[in-house]
Order: sequence, then C-alpha cells, then structure tokens
Amino acid sequence: MIPEFAGTAESVSRDEGLYRPHPGDVFKRRCLSKSQLKQPEIAALMGISPKHLSRFINGHVNVQIELARKLESVTNISAAAWLNYQNAHDLYKTSSTKPAKQLIYG
Repeated sequence: MIPEFAGTAESVSRDEGLYRPHPGDVFKRRCLSKSQLKQPEIAALMGISPKHLSRFINGHVNVQIELARKLESVTNISAAAWLNYQNAHDLYKTSSTKPAKQLIYG
C-alpha cells in the first residue's frame, strides 16, 4: 500500500539561473586542493597529458564519458556525478537563451 503523502509530493527544482561551476573548478576545489600530488602526476595516473588536465581545470575542456571515467578512477566521485556537473554547467550557461514558449502540441 502506498502512503497517502507519496502521491502529493511537490516537484522541487533548482533555478537554472543559479551559478553552476565548470567541473574543472569542482575538481580544483574538491580534489586538487586536497592532494599532495602535482598536476603532471595526476595526469599520468589518469592517462591524459598534463596540458589536457590543465585545460580541463581551467574550464576549456568539457567532461565527456571517457574523461568522466578517468576522473572517477582518481577521485572516487562517480562518472555520473562528473557528467551531471557538466550538464548543470551547460544548462546554466544557456539559461538566458530560453526558447519561445510555444508548445508543438495541445
């Protein structure tokens, strides 16, 4: 039996206009700042070039599935979380360019 309150839950969403950092910024604050390893050492562990890691940290490289898996392997933060950070950042960047509100149905 489903409790009565389960069917009455309100939808909760966070405003897309709220700042969402680039995943590289998240990596810098949550991971890099706590590590004693230098960027070239971390890049080697991930199997990427130090330049690629630097470009990611500075927001010039977006997270795709392959990079998300590599980040997961060195941070213990799931690949899905890294992809979610990227999606949230992308939605934030485009939040001011909302399409016209005309539905294609009904």
